[in-house]
Amino acid sequence: MEKKTILELKTPVVTTNQVLNKLRIVVDYQKGGVNWFSGNYHDGGVYVYLTPCSYKDGIIGQVITGKTHCDGYKILLKGLNRKSQKQIDLMAEKVLPYGQQIADLYSDAKHQEIYNLIMSIV
Repeated sequence: MEKKTILELKTPVVTTNQVLNKLRIVVDYQKGGVNWFSGNYHDGGVYVYLTPCSYKDGIIGQVITGKTHCDGYKILLKGLNRKSQKQIDLMAEKVLPYGQQIADLYSDAKHQEIYNLIMSIV
């Protein structure tokens, strides 16, 4: 089961029709293989997914417009050949306490700093 949190962005991401004021951080397993949409190969393992979204009345709204800042991105935390809930929980325990710091860096579009922070944690 995925582990997630939703945090406030200090600078909202504005799209043509929506203001995304939250950052959804999810730690979960992804099976490896070729992505049919992009054609790229992705390793299997535990990833952290960072996605800007809006959150109102318990409903999450997010914009998928292609390969833009609004789509968010993922970072491989640990390569695995098969799903391990123990590893998902372990990686979530390490990453999620830094959630607000990650959200602040995301607001400032400091993606390399986010990657460096996450890699230093795990």
